[in-house]
Amino acid sequence: MKYQLSLLLTILVSSLIYSQSEYAEKYDNGQIKIQGFLIDSVLIGKYTEYYKNGQVKTTGEFKNCEYETNHTKIYVAGCGVGNNSTIRKGKKHGEWKDYYENGILESKYNYFCGLRQGNFYNYQKDGKLYWIDFYTADKEMGTQEFYENGLLEKISTYSYEYSEHDGHDLKRTVETEYYKDGSLKIQRVIQELKDDIEKESFKEYYPNGFLKTESEIIDLDKNGIYREFYENGNTKYEGIFKDDKPIDKQYFYNSKGEITKVETWKDGK
Repeated sequence: MKYQLSLLLTILVSSLIYSQSEYAEKYDNGQIKIQGFLIDSVLIGKYTEYYKNGQVKTTGEFKNCEYETNHTKIYVAGCGVGNNSTIRKGKKHGEWKDYYENGILESKYNYFCGLRQGNFYNYQKDGKLYWIDFYTADKEMGTQEFYENGLLEKISTYSYEYSEHDGHDLKRTVETEYYKDGSLKIQRVIQELKDDIEKESFKEYYPNGFLKTESEIIDLDKNGIYREFYENGNTKYEGIFKDDKPIDKQYFYNSKGEITKVETWKDGK
């Protein structure tokens, strides 16, 4: 019985090994361009792409899998390889890396059955970290961008809410931007509304930390209260807008915070 089981396992393993064949494409100079393994004309397993100079361009692994739960199905279509449209790729799975032609790491990222998952690191040609994207179940949930000095330039977080009106997820973005010295520059909240309209709450700061402007924007137009401030923190201007046009009272101040002018608007005049 043990001998039969061992023989069966040997046959199964041998069958798997011999059903997999090596695959390679070459440049016109003879240098290998693509290297991987095929099962039934589909690239499965370790995969490597090269530049024409022989430097590694991309490394990763393909897997034959699908993402499906009892309430969600996500299918990622395969695509042809190189100049050979009969060879298909499996699903990206695990860690992938891209390199610049000089050998410096360009990006590092993860997939699960073809779906983006986890942190996506992106680097400049000198090796410095440029930005990081974060995904979960193929949805982008956040981004961090960096200055050349390594300090954070901008951080964005994303959330989603399904809209029965549009039939897709409405995205909410919270962004914070910084000056090169690390001080706060901009705070922004953007909410997608139905019919491809966006509502934005915006605040901009001087390098000294005082508020510079604040506004509410709907579909790129100022709506609601709009304010500007002097660098010393005193109010410079405040008024109410509708569809980017001033309405009602508009107040103007000098740098001491004293009112210098009041305008009253009606029907665009």
